[in-house]
Amino acid sequence: MKNTTSHTRRLLLSKNFILMVVMLVVIIVAISAWFTVNKTVTANNIMVQAQSTEIDIAKCVKTYDSNHDVVTDGPGVFDNILEFNDIPALTKDCTGDGTVKPTANNGYIPNLIVPEFNVTKDYESVRTHSGKEVNENIKAADAVSDVDSATAKLKNPDAEAMEYQYIKREFYVRSKKSELRLSDNCQLLAKTEDDGGSLAITLNTGNSKKSAYGNFNVDGLVGAVRVALIGEACSQVNQTWQNNKLTATSATRLVPPVKQFLWNPRPDVKLNVNPSEGNITDWTLSTGVAAGDTYKHTFYERNSANNGVELVTIDPLHDNPVKDPKAAVSTGTYNNIKSLGQTNINISEFSNFSPTSVIVDGSNPSVTENYYVTKYTLLVWLEGTDSEARRAMDGGEFKLKLYFT
Repeated sequence: MKNTTSHTRRLLLSKNFILMVVMLVVIIVAISAWFTVNKTVTANNIMVQAQSTEIDIAKCVKTYDSNHDVVTDGPGVFDNILEFNDIPALTKDCTGDGTVKPTANNGYIPNLIVPEFNVTKDYESVRTHSGKEVNENIKAADAVSDVDSATAKLKNPDAEAMEYQYIKREFYVRSKKSELRLSDNCQLLAKTEDDGGSLAITLNTGNSKKSAYGNFNVDGLVGAVRVALIGEACSQVNQTWQNNKLTATSATRLVPPVKQFLWNPRPDVKLNVNPSEGNITDWTLSTGVAAGDTYKHTFYERNSANNGVELVTIDPLHDNPVKDPKAAVSTGTYNNIKSLGQTNINISEFSNFSPTSVIVDGSNPSVTENYYVTKYTLLVWLEGTDSEARRAMDGGEFKLKLYFT
């Protein structure tokens, strides 16, 4: 006699299968920790400002063809300050050291990456301690900027928008001197700090800034933010003015672009994961950290064979294990909040850099002066290897202030 499965048993098996699928989805969502975790992080404002009368800043002005490819790229109207207020929210993180790499079409892109991950067998450990475990034996994907994501959407409106993992903004600086330096009071501020508050204050239930993982402020995500500047020396600038209005601009830039600055701006902030075993609601945030691993930049990079990735640590203050001459970490304070604190950081080091003629009066285009002109690409990302890049910081906000001197 043929055995058959009863209707009740089939129904029970179906329900159990559905429950297993649901639990699997819940577990996958819950273990997302450092990389590619959905969180909302907002840059309220990015400001670059000149602190010398011999330095001016201009937004990057581009023209495009019908395929949305760049035709011309040059400086707009120069002024002593430039603010970027159109910064979209970051919901993903990535890893890297702010260098650039060549592309197949003779261009260059930031070498920021998103690694692949191992499937964990220890859900509780990943959920409460280490976050996702990077699989070092698989190639990493290139991270995508917000600008490149928007451009891809313009080129193919029917396609889904690409996920992006970092913010990219471009601008030009002209200076009477070949050496352009950053002021020691450059800062990355948590919105709470910018509003006059402190990250050290314990928050109670009901406070919009309280993390779901403990009684601390989600603006502590500043501990995971990294900033890099890519420089391109300009050998020529062409601007057309009509009736005191800039109508056309372009610049001839020397290649390749060169990383000028990698900054770990807030080493004083550290998320302490899981003080109590198995509990994810009593984590704490340390502020005013004066030393230790938070003052180092740890990141993943592609290995030499380009078939996987490897973990690297840069120590901006010491030669052990390695020191990147372009890496910096905040060591000072300004208005009682951590600042760059280093005064001899030159961000215009190029092998071939000469001044070029630039129009200085739009009402009289025949008046020109010689300036050293540099195009900068500013990169801002959440470093996925930092504990502060976790879901515990969902809703964090920050403001970046760069001063040129």
